[in-house]
Amino acid sequence: MTRRLLFLMLLMLFIFSSQSFGLASELMDKFAIRITVVENGTIHEWEYDNPDKYEYETGNQIKRGKEAEKEVHSMISLIQLREDAKVDFMVKQLKENGYKDIERLDIRMMNGEGKLFTWVWDKDHS
Repeated sequence: MTRRLLFLMLLMLFIFSSQSFGLASELMDKFAIRITVVENGTIHEWEYDNPDKYEYETGNQIKRGKEAEKEVHSMISLIQLREDAKVDFMVKQLKENGYKDIERLDIRMMNGEGKLFTWVWDKDHS
């Protein structure tokens, strides 16, 4: 009985942790990510540098380490950032999730091969 319970607990732990691991393993093949959102004059920045440097900055507030890692993962998940992402979709996601007055979006992502991907959206030029 105890073995079954232990097995079930380990299985549940694996299932729940594999979702986070999927996002983390996706990030591992990226060398650097910079996401900048300007909303109502406030600059929000999410940064990732391989292998494990995370930073989140909003206004005058800066988070680093585990706290920033959660913010970076959350933003990447929200905008569904990947090499073939579309800037209009990412802006739509942001507007629907707390950044309704977005003025500018600027994303730079370098993959493990050194290829740079850039997305820029500006309210005045859309």
